[in-house]
Amino acid sequence: MPGDQAAPCASDPLIGPRADLPAAEASVARELEAVAHRAWPPLRQIEIGGWTLRASAGSSRRGNSVWAHGGVPDVPAALAAVTDFYAAAGLPPTFQQTPVTEPSQLATVLDAAGYDDTGPTDVCVAPLGALTSTSTSPSTSPSTSTSLAVTTAHVPGDAWLRVAGQVLATFDGQRAGTLAVLSALRLPTVYVTLTVDGAPVAVGRGVADDRWLGIYSMATLPAARGRGAARRVVAALAQWAGARGATHAYLQVEEVSTVARGLYADLGFRPVYRYSYRRAPLSAARDLPAARDGGPAGTGVA
Repeated sequence: MPGDQAAPCASDPLIGPRADLPAAEASVARELEAVAHRAWPPLRQIEIGGWTLRASAGSSRRGNSVWAHGGVPDVPAALAAVTDFYAAAGLPPTFQQTPVTEPSQLATVLDAAGYDDTGPTDVCVAPLGALTSTSTSPSTSPSTSTSLAVTTAHVPGDAWLRVAGQVLATFDGQRAGTLAVLSALRLPTVYVTLTVDGAPVAVGRGVADDRWLGIYSMATLPAARGRGAARRVVAALAQWAGARGATHAYLQVEEVSTVARGLYADLGFRPVYRYSYRRAPLSAARDLPAARDGGPAGTGVA
């Protein structure tokens, strides 16, 4: 089962492969890309062969990029259609490139066309049971006099949005667009808020899809970091998803999110693959601004 293997030994154990996945891992990668697509549905999409062109309000790169999950009859013609689609949407032509992107030579084509390569992000998985038993060590636990509470809701409340807005770009200046995407989501979703002495300090969002729990929007206020807040949020998400039949969790964590990567490795996540975003050169992008994520699973989580 995915997530049951040990993480590779390395200075950063969450670095996933960008190419040449074994057949079993490639199958998991395809499944996870489909699950992630459902967990962050674009507000508009069109199909060109096996390419899904996605456009959304807000700053999500996933929601404003091409998901190349299958082949196309004519790659140059499809690239021209991509340019036209994103020009009409006021966005730069952008591809999400994974080890299972099709056609397999697409990366070479994008290189030749001058597309850049940014935002390396690792998709990691873990068995849900390991997360539901998560607890903080004595060195990071709040004092016994501290009042802790974890609340769950099916919509993001004011306290949840307040914490997310202070940490994540998608819930700050791009809040309206992000909420529009979340409103379009049809999968079971939970919003977890951790409060300390009545004040919200950490949040996370979970999406259940068959055996998978997607962990998103993890954020902890700076003053509360290093005290196990994120671990408690993850445990609450895992307990919620386990009650709905999920057996494994996945998340996406950017290479630059070093503190979050350390936390997720410690929780038992292992990498399956790495993806990045390929943006057209300015001449093709017509000088349009790039979208930003602020971290798929959140950046300030420790």
